[in-house]
Amino acid sequence: MEGGARLVERAVSRPYPTRMPPRRPTALQDTASDDSLVAACLAGDEQAWVDLIGRYGAYIYAVASRAFGLGPGAGDEIFQDVCVRLYDGLAGYAGRSEFRSWLRAVTVSACREYLRREAKHAERSAEAPEPSAELAELETALDVRAAVAALGDPCRRTINLYFYRGLTQAQVAKQLRVPAGTVAARLSRCLRRLRDALQDSGLDPASRE
Repeated sequence: MEGGARLVERAVSRPYPTRMPPRRPTALQDTASDDSLVAACLAGDEQAWVDLIGRYGAYIYAVASRAFGLGPGAGDEIFQDVCVRLYDGLAGYAGRSEFRSWLRAVTVSACREYLRREAKHAERSAEAPEPSAELAELETALDVRAAVAALGDPCRRTINLYFYRGLTQAQVAKQLRVPAGTVAARLSRCLRRLRDALQDSGLDPASRE
């Protein structure tokens, strides 16, 4: 694995992004498990790295902004830091725990170190916040997104277009080339499936720490 400094230099160009890449999911990104993507990254698959960052890039930014209250500039710096740590640390991760838990710990650590550096420069207290509630909400959001992806098409595309991209039912119908009434019926059916899937998985946001 390359050293951190060299990696940041390479990250300006593909395939190691230091900013959140456009959300263009590939088939691999949608269907592969986290550990499968990690294994592919370690085998030298550049697209797997792009897919892995595409899957969790928004989460990294959200931890910085929502959980720690940091601005866009800080978010960019933390994103770069986390990308370097992930790339350098993937071999050490090796499936010893859930990847998302490992990523969360890496991101929180990067945020805390950023705050300590800023506090040192400003000669103020370096005590970082304890954003447990915000982190729990972000974890729940990831669980819901994973459950949506697991529904498969056409539910996945319909829910993503309507809820995550904010399109109207008419716009969704145009995108999917189906009647508007089909979209309404499909949303109702797919949301029932999503609710049942979340209940079956035992997802309980109130239980998050």
